[in-house]
Amino acid sequence: MESTGSERGYLRERFRLFHTVDQKELRVDWHFHSFDKVVFFRGGHVCYTVESQTYQLSPGDILTVGHGQLHRMRSLSDVPYERYILYLSSAFLASLAPEANGLNACFLRARDGNGCLLRLAESDRAQAFNLLTRMEKATQDPSPYSPALAKALLTELLIMLCRAPERPAVSHPDAQSDEKIAQALHYVQTHLGEDLSCDMLSRRLNMSRSSFQHRFKAATGRSPHAYIRLKRLLYASELLTGGEGAISAGRKCGYTDHSAFCHAFFNQFGVTPSAFRPRDSLNYSQYKRLSDLGWIFRPG
Repeated sequence: MESTGSERGYLRERFRLFHTVDQKELRVDWHFHSFDKVVFFRGGHVCYTVESQTYQLSPGDILTVGHGQLHRMRSLSDVPYERYILYLSSAFLASLAPEANGLNACFLRARDGNGCLLRLAESDRAQAFNLLTRMEKATQDPSPYSPALAKALLTELLIMLCRAPERPAVSHPDAQSDEKIAQALHYVQTHLGEDLSCDMLSRRLNMSRSSFQHRFKAATGRSPHAYIRLKRLLYASELLTGGEGAISAGRKCGYTDHSAFCHAFFNQFGVTPSAFRPRDSLNYSQYKRLSDLGWIFRPG
């Protein structure tokens, strides 16, 4: 069976900050997370691909990767690769700034096709990295006041990212992408419960089936079937988190055969749909709030 992309990393806290530097060449294959991630790039020669969009990073760039988004990266060893990485719980982000419906605007913009990469003006970039370095010190300080300080600094940083479009000098650098395949990915994301055969998708894009399959795999690293299977199963896991029954979840994510759904779900998550428990421990009321606010992805 073709790999659909693996899940990497874990998050048991509300958020976690990493600051790492590598001199060696790194290559991380396609994967996804059950949490949201922000990469603050400090230096190096790095290429990042999120879904079908490929970005060449420049020092100071900020990359936002939402939960469930497939991505990969490669860095060369000629220049040290330095970055800050934030892992963020969706439930925690929703609890911040409730008057503004939470602090996930930068992830929603990326999902809506506005790009995952932010390039701030020099003054804003300096402010962002000042907040990061102060937050790093706070997370390492044993003082009982440090967790509150780290949360306050993180909140200020996230507000800055959410309000980035209000700043005149912010830009979203163009990504290298196959526009036809980008259209296909958007259609897939919003029609997971419907027919998504290669024949239908290739006709929709006015492409031959063979050309569509070849270009899709070149852009995403996997066949259309493998990609769609993973996205459907991730959607099913979110439905199950919200209290949906296993049979109903399978139907809503495009499976007409329940045994096939259970088999595919077990292969991806290691448990049956009826035994699935979300790793971030959202209860139904939390899930409902996140879903109503647009935090949980639902096909349109």
